[in-house]
Amino acid sequence: MEQQENRTVAFAREASLGLPGSIKQVADFLLAEGTGIAQLSMAQIAARAYTSKPTLVRFAKQAGYAGWKDFRRDFLVAAEQLEAQQARLQEVDVNTPFGPDATADEIVTSLARIQSLAATEIERALDREALLRAAELLLSAHDIVHFGAMHNYHLGKVFASNLSLIGLLCRTPETETESAAIASHLTKGDCAVVTSYSGGLAHVPMALVPALKERGVSIVAITNSLHSPLALIADEVLAYAPLEHFHAKIADFYSGACTQFVLNNLYAACYAQRFEQSRMNRRGVIEGVSATAPADFGHMDD
Repeated sequence: MEQQENRTVAFAREASLGLPGSIKQVADFLLAEGTGIAQLSMAQIAARAYTSKPTLVRFAKQAGYAGWKDFRRDFLVAAEQLEAQQARLQEVDVNTPFGPDATADEIVTSLARIQSLAATEIERALDREALLRAAELLLSAHDIVHFGAMHNYHLGKVFASNLSLIGLLCRTPETETESAAIASHLTKGDCAVVTSYSGGLAHVPMALVPALKERGVSIVAITNSLHSPLALIADEVLAYAPLEHFHAKIADFYSGACTQFVLNNLYAACYAQRFEQSRMNRRGVIEGVSATAPADFGHMDD
């Protein structure tokens, strides 16, 4: 049985390295989600892999199984073993870093390890040349917009706030309606920073990206894979390893930390390329706020 189980993961890895297509999409999703597929129906897996149920059956048969159900059974066992091994190597499970009986000390230690893991991963994976090119796109853009849903929206707000201090205006639409309205006015010379862990294009605001690309808007993608639909359409991709499930997790601890590190690096690269101007702009904004604040308000850095 163990050999059969390992064969499922081996086949998925081999398919993931193959040419773009539906089989590769299934493999990429399975390797990223791992045991998380236990909580998803066949239809949900097909939808999240941007394919169909017949393709899942074809995938299973190519792996040597009679059907999807048998493949899924063995894959889950193999994925559980691999994730346990990864958790030991990383010293933390990024999806379930603590259990119901965890002490406060165990929670703090686990989340600190995830932060450290994310920082190490970004230092390893972040394409330095792509980072500098992405910063150039922002610095030369007429209009900058950050598109991101849920927690990525909030990380984008912090990113936009940092940019505003050095003289770069970045809008961060929150709702689907607002995203669509702003996107409709973007054109060549503008830049969209799109943050999506999965890198899918099925839902707004990510679904707006193909139209933006057609109108000549520069796309900077922050995602978990160089091979996701978002990455394949973007001008510059700032990617990191997909160690976290899309769905089966306590929170976006790992992906959120990775995204924050990438956005911080992108801001820093913009700052560095116009260092003196950025420093003067930031100082001017802070001094302006301090001058209009009540005497007992304190400083921005307090």
